Amino acid sequence: MRDLYGKRVLITGGASGIGRSMALLLAKEGAQLIIWDIHKAHLDTTIDELHRVSTIDHFGYHCDITDREQVYAVAEKVAREVGDVAVLINNAGIVSGKPLLSLTDEEIERTFRVNALSLFWTAKAFLPSMVKSGEGHIVTIASAAGLIGVSKLTDYSASKFAARGFNEALRNELKEIAPGVKTTVVCPFY
Repeated sequence: MRDLYGKRVLITGGASGIGRSMALLLAKEGAQLIIWDIHKAHLDTTIDELHRVSTIDHFGYHCDITDREQVYAVAEKVAREVGDVAVLINNAGIVSGKPLLSLTDEEIERTFRVNALSLFWTAKAFLPSMVKSGEGHIVTIASAAGLIGVSKLTDYSASKFAARGFNEALRNELKEIAPGVKTTVVCPFY
C-alpha cells in the first residue's frame, strides 16, 4: 500500500519511540492514525502532536495488547467509532536486555506476550475486515535480533524470530484466501 492518504492506520505502541515517529510521519502523509498504547499520558500527548501536524482526526485508545479480550473489545470499539482499519502496524515491543539466567520466568513470558502473542490477537481482530474488503496491510516490526541471536537478548531474540515466522506464515495463508491483503516485516537494527 503506497498511497496512505485518507487510509486508517492503527499502530500498537504508537505513543513513543518508533511507533510515535511512524505516526507523525504517516499523519503528514495524510493517513488517519489510530494509536494504541498502554501509557495513557504518552497516548494523549501523541494524539495532540498528530493534530498539530495534520487536519485529519486521529484517535488514541488505551489498550494492553497482552490481554486478548481487551484487544478484541478495543478493536470492536475502533470499528464502531472510527471504522475499518486498512493498515495494522504491530509495533509494540519490550526488551529486557538481561542474560538468560538473570531473567525471571515472568519477564520471559511478558516478552513473548508483548512481542509475539499479541500479533495473533491484533491480526485476528483486524484481518477479517481486510479479507472481506479484499485489501489491507499488516506490518510487523521485528528486529535485527530476529535475524541472528544476540547475547543478553535471548528472550527478545526468540520473540522476534517468532514475529518473523508469524509474518511469513500469515503472508503465505493470505496468498490463498485474500491476495489483496499484504504483509511486511521490518527488522530495525540496534
